Amino acid sequence: MHRSLARGIAAAALMTAALVALPQAAFANQTVPGGGGSIPVSALVAPQADPAVATAPAPRVATTDPTAPKHASASKRPTAPATRRSATTTATSAPTKAAPAKTAPAKTAPAPAKTPTATTGSDISYPQCSLTPPSNRLFGVIGVNGGTAKDFNPCLAKQFTWATQTIGGSQQDRASLYINTANPAGQGSWWPSSDSDRPPIDRTVPGPTASLPTAPVTYPNGSAVGCSPASDPYGPACSYVYGYVRAMQAVEYAEETLGSSYSGTLRWWLDTETSNTWAGSTTANAASLAGAATALARASSDGTTRVGVYSSTAQYVTITGGTGSAVPNLPDGETNPLIGLPEWGAGASNLKGAQSNCGVKPFTGGAITLTQYVSGSFDFDVSCAGY
Repeated sequence: MHRSLARGIAAAALMTAALVALPQAAFANQTVPGGGGSIPVSALVAPQADPAVATAPAPRVATTDPTAPKHASASKRPTAPATRRSATTTATSAPTKAAPAKTAPAKTAPAPAKTPTATTGSDISYPQCSLTPPSNRLFGVIGVNGGTAKDFNPCLAKQFTWATQTIGGSQQDRASLYINTANPAGQGSWWPSSDSDRPPIDRTVPGPTASLPTAPVTYPNGSAVGCSPASDPYGPACSYVYGYVRAMQAVEYAEETLGSSYSGTLRWWLDTETSNTWAGSTTANAASLAGAATALARASSDGTTRVGVYSSTAQYVTITGGTGSAVPNLPDGETNPLIGLPEWGAGASNLKGAQSNCGVKPFTGGAITLTQYVSGSFDFDVSCAGY
């Protein structure tokens, strides 16, 4: 080996120790002097490792091989299908169970208003024209008048039809009628001046449209009454004519209004209350009621009297002056025809009271046929006995 080469090798060894950390690329083109020429450093360092300098192995960098199989557990794990979430649902929200729908309790129809059903009928008139009559009644008694003896019920036909359709089964007819009574004397819109006097016809309001017969009114036995302004114009004679003619009007109105439904065998009641006008003496009042009873009895097609009196004992006594046979006779001396007529008793406030009133002493001296009590907007009636 040449000396110059030996010196070059020694110098290269020293440089390698100092510069071992520098990249080899930096010395790739460096040369060191040597005998006979320059020698590239890379040629001196790269091929020969210095046993005195330990070189740490380069760290291993992990790489991913796209062809390598995935982890077994990952390859077998099923993929959950994607689900659409609402804006208010978070990724960690557990699925919620739908609450069972609450079923509202079924609404039941209100129970119909309780109405009396035991042997009861009803009486209705103009105040109930806009109301539906009670159902399931045994019979009906219909008012012909409109609250006073001179006025008339505008819905008589409709209400009478309801009465004819009641279920029956009692001692009463399905349908009967009642009239308002009074004795207004000089306070009325019309007052008779003779036995043949009649009120004018007013066709602008409900009422009879045909003229009434002008034959003189007579007492029950057929004798003349003798109503005259010259002799006690507001006494029993003219009061009898007044009651008779007003009852004639009621019969005429019923015949015209009911048409073929009207019958000469209908039963009639005299509504006798202190709320109506009673301007005469008790004798004159009793005569007015007698006149009405006589006219209704004569309206019978078979000669049978089908007339009764509606009142209470207290009211009847106030109006007529007595009960039973104590009612004053007529001016001609006849017994008043009110005596012994069937009675329709008023005054009870409930069914039990009306049933109890079937057994009280009758104010007419006859039989108690009906008793009444009031409930709500309607009157109800208990059948006590037949005519």
